[in-house]
Amino acid sequence: MEIDTETVLKIARLSRIKITTSETSEIQKDLNRIVEFVKKLEEIDVEGIGEFNFGKTYLKDMRQDDFIVNDDTNDILKNTKNKRQDFFTVPKIVE
Repeated sequence: MEIDTETVLKIARLSRIKITTSETSEIQKDLNRIVEFVKKLEEIDVEGIGEFNFGKTYLKDMRQDDFIVNDDTNDILKNTKNKRQDFFTVPKIVE
């Protein structure tokens, strides 16, 4: 399959991309290179090669997340002057 100028313009229109005439020839070359690459991929013998299961994750293979509850409010707030009760105070930014 050869990508011609008309096909490039149609793809651009469907993609809602504005391209100039000078860009058309460059895009046409790129698309034709992609088509040639896919044709080469079709020539590869994949007989006897199993399905690639990238991305399958089993819960038993994952590490367990650990967490520590740090509820020492006084220690957290000791370095600020802007506090009220057990909370940080910040300048009002919404009117």
